[in-house]
This record gives sequence, structure tokens and C-alpha cells, in this order.
Amino acid sequence: MREANPYQLDGNWWNDRLGKLTASRMAAAMNFLKSGKESTERENLRYEVVAERITNTFADKYTTSDMQWGVEQEAAAKERFETVTGLIVTDTPFIDHPRIHFLGCSPDGFVSDGSLIEIKCPKTKTHMKYIANQEVPAEYKPQMTLQSAVTGKPVWFVSYDPRMGEGKDLFIKKFRPTPEEIKVVEAAAEQFLTECEALFDFYNNKAVYFDKD
Repeated sequence: MREANPYQLDGNWWNDRLGKLTASRMAAAMNFLKSGKESTERENLRYEVVAERITNTFADKYTTSDMQWGVEQEAAAKERFETVTGLIVTDTPFIDHPRIHFLGCSPDGFVSDGSLIEIKCPKTKTHMKYIANQEVPAEYKPQMTLQSAVTGKPVWFVSYDPRMGEGKDLFIKKFRPTPEEIKVVEAAAEQFLTECEALFDFYNNKAVYFDKD
């Protein structure tokens, strides 16, 4: 039985992510309303990132049963991917963007064909939709585009649900973002991080707030 990613059990992996915009947060960093105003999700993320920098502590994360299921199934998903494709998956550490500070990713693994792998273990009905649509889900494209921008590699999207039984338990699709898609995501990341820097400076230069009125 394959073990969990050892890098994620290492305190250094968590420290490497602290206060940064990571690929898993990229969709939230690009979340704007139709009016052009940022979403509450994006605003909350900005405060979360800055709070991590100020306190040097990760924000508390609520883990749902679905999220825990995904964590528990990741190793098995890698094994099934290797069996079906004949490729080998190697665990990865956190990887910083080569140019943009406070930006990086931690893909689920390097693949022996020179790609990355991103694994999702969703609800069965969601897994079924992925198979029916035969496309990389739009909600994960910002994450995978940033992974590609950081590493220069395409990404295998893998959806795994062992409850469906062999033959229906995997959906595998390679994702290759275009140079334009990468530029859009990098520009969005730089804008978000600029806002984080401004917010960090605001609080870093503040004394105790006391409203005499």
C-alpha cells in the first residue's frame, strides 16, 4: 500500500506555504462578481494570507467529511493511475514560482512522462459528471494553470472514486494551458499579491487602534 506524501507530513512543507498564494487558492484569488467587484471569498483570502504573514501561523481550516475522504484516497488514486497508465508518480515538495515572490504550488506528484498530476476524489455524482463531460472541470483550471506556470509542465487531471468499481473509478485527462492562459493567471496572481503587500504594510505600520469618539 502506497504511503501518504511524506513532504506533507514534514513541517517544512507547511512553512514553505505560509503566507503565500498557492495554486489551490488561485481560483479564489480570481473570483470576482459580474459587477467587477471582488467576491467575499477573494476578500477573505487576502486577509487570510496577510494574517498568516503577520502571525506566522496558518489560519484554522475546517475539514469536511468529503475533504477527509479525498485525503485518505489520494495514495490509492496514485496507485490506480500508475496501474492504468504504466506511468510512475513521484511525490513532490512545495515549489516556488521562479519569478513571482510569495507564489507557488504543491502538485500531487511528478509523473514519469514529464508531467504533473492533480488528483481529486469527489462525490460519486460529481465524478460521474466529469466522466460524462470528458473535460477538465473549469473550477480547477486556475490551480492547474498556475502549477504549469511554476513548473513548465502539463498536468494530468485525475478524478478517482473507488465506489464506482474498476473501469469506472478513474477519469484521466491531460491539461496543457496556453501561453495566454498562463499570462492571465500570473497577472491575476501578481495583482492579488500586490494587494496583500499593501494590506500587510497597512497593519505593519499601525499602532493600537483607539477611536476616542
